[in-house]
Amino acid sequence: MHIIAQCPRCGYRWWLDALAADRRIRCRKCFTLLKVPDLTEVPAAAEIISQAKSHIFVDGAGRTYG
Repeated sequence: MHIIAQCPRCGYRWWLDALAADRRIRCRKCFTLLKVPDLTEVPAAAEIISQAKSHIFVDGAGRTYG
């Protein structure tokens, strides 16, 4: 299984292996740090993103801001 990641800062998209789930990674283009949700968190993450009015940031404890 693959995950498509998109940087919230520059919009760059790339494919990730499923092992990247529930990890923090850096964008390959602008080096912004972003969190890839755990596969069980994807429905909740999609709901949060759809309701966001601007960028969303997730800290190390999993709390969302934005």
